Amino acid sequence: MQQIADRLHVSKYTVSQALAGKGGVSEATRQRVMETARAMGYEAPSARAALGANGFDPAHARPAAQGQAEADGRYVVVWMSRIHQEEPMYWQRVLGGIQEACREHGWGAVVLAPFDDGQAADILPPYLDRTRCVGGLAVGAFPLKQLAAMKRIGVPVVLVDHQEPFSGLDSVANDNIAAARMISGLLLDKGCRSFVFVGSDRFSVSFRERWLGCRSALEQTFAQRKDGELRRWTIPYSREWIEALQARVARIRAEELPDAFICANDDIAAELLKLLQQRGIDVPGRCRVAGIDNIEGSAWTRPPLTTMDLGKEQLGQRAVEALERRSARPAAPVERVGLVPELVLRAST
Repeated sequence: MQQIADRLHVSKYTVSQALAGKGGVSEATRQRVMETARAMGYEAPSARAALGANGFDPAHARPAAQGQAEADGRYVVVWMSRIHQEEPMYWQRVLGGIQEACREHGWGAVVLAPFDDGQAADILPPYLDRTRCVGGLAVGAFPLKQLAAMKRIGVPVVLVDHQEPFSGLDSVANDNIAAARMISGLLLDKGCRSFVFVGSDRFSVSFRERWLGCRSALEQTFAQRKDGELRRWTIPYSREWIEALQARVARIRAEELPDAFICANDDIAAELLKLLQQRGIDVPGRCRVAGIDNIEGSAWTRPPLTTMDLGKEQLGQRAVEALERRSARPAAPVERVGLVPELVLRAST
């Protein structure tokens, strides 16, 4: 239990609750605990039967069965930062898609949060049997030195929702640039000529790509039509981002309002909608608001939010397919897969 807790950066109590099937633990954490335990060679006959007085008891556990597709001990290692692991609206859903696809293949999925030094023992800890490792999925952005450490362990590796051309690795990502271009095109078709992009491109690669897509689509149109304006509110998407957005909306004058706000994600767009209404600004009558991601709550904002639906579970599932391909064809050319977004048109535009 302590080894699992140390590896996953959770408490021993959390591990005990997860293995016992008790409440108070998120489903994503429970899956990570169970899959790490199985990868270490234990498989509980049932959640409660494997518990001693203090939780998971190896004396009551049995080694994973040999020769069975669903319990042969093979696993996929998923490298994912702690921040991404704890984010429920996007990254946990990507992880859910990965775990579901692994189950369909009869594989486990061990989620690790490697440190920045790229040490081999951190990339694939010694308690994991590397002969049973199908391959690895690097979810989100990682420094090149970490990607190099992942390649050195000698298993197929696929990047998920990130592209690093110098890594020589396959990648599966949502096409954020296309999403931003499509939402910009919609607003242009509705007669919008002045725009504000809300979000900091320093927060993540996806935010930066969405800004670039928005800018490329609008500036190209403005050059042709000789009109239009694009500004940016660089709101840091960190702990104090709501306060920063509140302060920015409070300062805006009526004549500064754009025809449309394009937000770096739906979370920002939903908060912006609320703040504009508090100031008595009609959406979409006075200005239009759009987001990107299509999180669950975007359909319940007032008015419902127009957004771009980016695959989340599908992204994870497609990444496992790419890993299977690379495992079967190690000499195949590097493949970069981009998932095409879908417009979700609602009342905010």
